[in-house]
Amino acid sequence: MEADRVVRHLRAPLRENHFLRSELAQRWRARGDLVDFEIVDEHTVTARRIPFVSLPSEWCDQQLFQAAELTLRLQQEALEAGFDLKDASAWNVIFDGGKPVFCDLLSFDPLSHKRWWPAGQFARHFILPLLLSKRRGLPVGKAFQAWRDGVPHEVARRMLGPGRFLTRYWPLTAAGAAGGAAPAPVARNGSADLAGIRRFRAGLNQSLDWMLRGVDPGQRRPDPSTWGNYVSERGHYTADDLSEKRQHIQHWLAELAPRRVLDLGCNSGEFSRLAAAAGAHVVAVDLDAGAIARAVAQPSLQISFVVAQLDDLRGGFGWNAAEHAGLPERLREGADLVMMLALIHHLVLGASIPLTEVVRFARNCTRRWLVVEFIAPEDRQIALMQGQRNREDAFPTVAEQQQAFEAAGLVLRSSQPLAGATRTLALLERVE
Repeated sequence: MEADRVVRHLRAPLRENHFLRSELAQRWRARGDLVDFEIVDEHTVTARRIPFVSLPSEWCDQQLFQAAELTLRLQQEALEAGFDLKDASAWNVIFDGGKPVFCDLLSFDPLSHKRWWPAGQFARHFILPLLLSKRRGLPVGKAFQAWRDGVPHEVARRMLGPGRFLTRYWPLTAAGAAGGAAPAPVARNGSADLAGIRRFRAGLNQSLDWMLRGVDPGQRRPDPSTWGNYVSERGHYTADDLSEKRQHIQHWLAELAPRRVLDLGCNSGEFSRLAAAAGAHVVAVDLDAGAIARAVAQPSLQISFVVAQLDDLRGGFGWNAAEHAGLPERLREGADLVMMLALIHHLVLGASIPLTEVVRFARNCTRRWLVVEFIAPEDRQIALMQGQRNREDAFPTVAEQQQAFEAAGLVLRSSQPLAGATRTLALLERVE
């Protein structure tokens, strides 16, 4: 891997009729559906390195649905051009900001068989996780944490129960569904005429699209979530507080002009969008899939939204946990500026994380700047959280919070108390 390119060395040389040399590949590349690539020579292909890659285990329902739409659309267009998608894994889709992009450049072969073997994989990775989210409330990210290769058909069968027979999805849970969802026989030589293959595959794609439309999260009422309505219900902020908060954040963003921003505890992305409007590429993280779903519904090509619980960040996936890096590794020192707005008390009180550990995590995430919202012990939200948890231990004062950050090498450069007098915005700079 180079600084801004991913290099792939091929065992076999690229044929003259290889998919990557086709007009279709160039068309996808031009419109951003396929990761930007370059054929260096017959044994070497490079691709643009996406600055931040989220994983299916970190997506909300809407993101998985968008990845499914892209996969099925590319398969249909490939079919029409005489190519075939060899697998239908959600892990082959990455988000470049808010846009899904197919990244496995070598996933396409010449079209030759009726049976589309990846149909079962498409069901496991896309349709069944979305179906279980809709019918059983299992977030799609949790499904991929449990099953890296998507929801097993037998698991879906047990979770859906007999009621599955009243839906269009019962064939996906039938015994043997994992082997592929193409019941028509293939010719003895394993292939058939292209016209016949295209007709059969077009019908199969229509069936899969029909099933996918039935689990479109945009067509159902949003599921209730703890923080999904936070922006409209945050009574602990006055109108003046919020106005001042936005003004100070916008001022610092304009003054510092960070290229990359990390917004920790972003909720539905209100302040992430301020950073994007200032020209930054933003990674926005929140534990509430409902809040992230609301954020994704307002697409931005400069914001990568991630569903993750900051007090329980997960390690890598795949062989030796190294095929896909864990979120802590991907966040570490990846931002010029980190925002931690209205977050410290949720980690210290809500998750019982020592303040020193919160500070160390924040320092590890930023190359230089950090915007923190300090909250005083007398804030109404602190009293509410202590009462809910029956905790009497003292919450650190604003001065003590500031001292903890400065002790870790994060020096206060500017401080702005908000009108309500219990919250203070602070701009800190990391010094070695």
